[in-house]
Amino acid sequence: MDEFISTVKNQEIPLHPLDTQAAFMNVPYHFFYANDAGAAASFMPSETMRIAFYQALQKFPLLAGHLRSNGTGKTTVVVDRAHLNMPEYLESTSDVEFATLREAKFHHSAWPRGLSTTKAITTAGASGHIKLLNVHVVRLHANSGVVVFVNVPHYVVDGAGFFTFVELWGTLCRAARTNDPALRQEAVARPLCFDRGLIGRSLPDKRTPLDTETVRVYTESSLIADWLAWLSPVMRGRVLSRAKFSSNVVSHTFRVSRDALTELRACVCAHLDELDVNVDDTHVLAALVSKMVAQAHAKCREQHEQSRSMFAALASWLAGLVSGSETKSSQSLNLLADVRHGLDIVEHNYMGNGLIPHNAQCPLKLLETPTTAKSLADATNIVSRVYAGADAPRVASFIDMISAEPSCFTRPMVYFARNPTSLVITNETGFKLYAADFGDGLPEWVCTIPSFVANFIGFLPSPPSSTDIIVNITLKQPVMQHVLKNEFWRDLATIVY
Repeated sequence: MDEFISTVKNQEIPLHPLDTQAAFMNVPYHFFYANDAGAAASFMPSETMRIAFYQALQKFPLLAGHLRSNGTGKTTVVVDRAHLNMPEYLESTSDVEFATLREAKFHHSAWPRGLSTTKAITTAGASGHIKLLNVHVVRLHANSGVVVFVNVPHYVVDGAGFFTFVELWGTLCRAARTNDPALRQEAVARPLCFDRGLIGRSLPDKRTPLDTETVRVYTESSLIADWLAWLSPVMRGRVLSRAKFSSNVVSHTFRVSRDALTELRACVCAHLDELDVNVDDTHVLAALVSKMVAQAHAKCREQHEQSRSMFAALASWLAGLVSGSETKSSQSLNLLADVRHGLDIVEHNYMGNGLIPHNAQCPLKLLETPTTAKSLADATNIVSRVYAGADAPRVASFIDMISAEPSCFTRPMVYFARNPTSLVITNETGFKLYAADFGDGLPEWVCTIPSFVANFIGFLPSPPSSTDIIVNITLKQPVMQHVLKNEFWRDLATIVY
């Protein structure tokens, strides 16, 4: 630790408006490592891991900084050598053996107690400050393995920066254990960009208009959203943590065979009249999940209508007339895309947040129809065109919009709360989840916390021996019950837990 502190330089890093778009969320992951060499083996030794951790931190000094907000949506990370906000680094032991986790397919019910030290919402720790890095290393019974929990708030990184740090930590540990100075030098020499100004310098001159719904979500005034944006990060986290985003929410993890998905994509493409955009496997998967969830919501509404009395139905109808509210005829599908690709800055190794949502209003009339190759092709066409439109001019228009009013970052959260059928889908299959090797091999399983927030779908890579896609689905319990019964999905996906 002292070596790290001696390298710290005082600095202030103004965060980009992209950084605040998911600022109230954490990036929490668990890494499960098996010791198959026997109980007597030296497995991921504590002291070496701890030293390597602080060495990796030298490349990420902002993770020892404090968040400072001005109440208008602008946030700065302040790194002050005399008043560092040091990461939380915990170690513990457990009576749970790795074999127990493996037999449970890593279901959270088998995890060591207290493994996850943070939840989905970014909140202050015991110190009263928001830690920008939390680590919990748990040694399993009889030296059978190690579980590493790592969390970083979305304020400072997205998945690219998060997994870069974990991989660097593992590489430096491995280099120390194998006495390989060349490996260490190669790891620390890799240039990483924390300069938020790179985004602005990479924007093109041309602009493409945003869709009307995206503009409405980010520019429509909301007293609740503006109040949340005005709060300090600590107070906002305190308020949101009590909002019960995970109330009555359940998560399930599925495995989708790459071969089966590729075959399904070919079938879908055969029903597309014009193939003027690229259709990826994950586009078909996103369209299928969108249809499946819309169908589940429809069945929930049917059950609700059947259970309501005539008086309750009449009262609801009259309330709608008075308020002027309309029944939603579309599903708000928000596909997260990485601006590094759209702005052609992948080679810069940008460590700030690079994810922005691209919105599609998918007609419920289309989504709720039975899933066939033709109806899935129609939904896939919408998804593929959204991704195709995520080019530099559209990214620039989005960044212009959020930069003009930095406090708008809380408005989507209020929008989602008011539109419970909205979906957020993030494709993390390109992230390096399984790259961190501390000297005893790669993790056998990597996953996030058990229950994230409702209507959040994540596509993750499988362990390296497979090209299948892992799909995490988090929904309200009544909706999930219908998803689990969806025959088309059950034929394609295998439930992991």
